[in-house]
Amino acid sequence: MSAPSTSPRAIDLLQQAAAFLRPRLERSLPIHERLKTFWAGCVAARDLGATDVVETEFLALASETGITADLGRHAETDLRHVIRMALIGSNPFQ
Repeated sequence: MSAPSTSPRAIDLLQQAAAFLRPRLERSLPIHERLKTFWAGCVAARDLGATDVVETEFLALASETGITADLGRHAETDLRHVIRMALIGSNPFQ
């Protein structure tokens, strides 16, 4: 019995969501604004793939856009928290 795989269509939609979000995460914007936009993008994309696939895609997006570097030493832990909050529909900024 083989493990279920994520459909190519779901991955494509998730990549499209990340591509849409990427220009809104420019490093010229304040980090708190970028992080809130990142969270909102995660919320919008949470049904576009399995939880681990969404998390992986958005961690890569954070790295590519400089959010990871700008958050510093605990960036991965903080980003995983923001992504998980988005996946359950909770706002970590309130």
